[in-house]
Amino acid sequence: MTSVMKKVLAIIVTLLLAGIAAGAQSFEGTFTQTRTLLSGKTIKSAGNISYTAPDQLAMIYTQPDGEYFIIDGPILRMDRRGTALDVNTDNNKTVKPQRNAILYSISGRYEEIAKEMDAECTVTNTKGGGKHVVIKARKAPAQGFSGLELDYLKNGQLQKMVLKESGGISEEYLLKIN
Repeated sequence: MTSVMKKVLAIIVTLLLAGIAAGAQSFEGTFTQTRTLLSGKTIKSAGNISYTAPDQLAMIYTQPDGEYFIIDGPILRMDRRGTALDVNTDNNKTVKPQRNAILYSISGRYEEIAKEMDAECTVTNTKGGGKHVVIKARKAPAQGFSGLELDYLKNGQLQKMVLKESGGISEEYLLKIN
């Protein structure tokens, strides 16, 4: 094998591995959430997270215990402060983009988020070889996300996600993947 062929093969293997890492197939871990209200008050939460591509996500809260946020294909299930909600996102044009933004963030598909939100997308490389992504809607929707900030590790794994709602509330998630 010539040195040129070895270099080409090395590049192909590197790209394949990068593609696999960037599009996480499944993981489990923990998360912390900080919700910042308009008043500036923060509410802290924590729990366990599991994801299986392309559209299975479970965030089971341990603090406060009993709350959950689950995406099971097109179905979104959640319980916040004792109020349970099930939504078929195929029939809900407000919730579907939010569902997609979360799933696309996890799988590294931030360009698709920007496209669905009609948003600007800025990607900068970080010192550790990861990426910092800022997505800002050109026109804030009446409901839903007006922007996102995403931090990815060098291996493409989502580490931090900040969801900015149109009403001014923001939610920051820090993920620790096993």
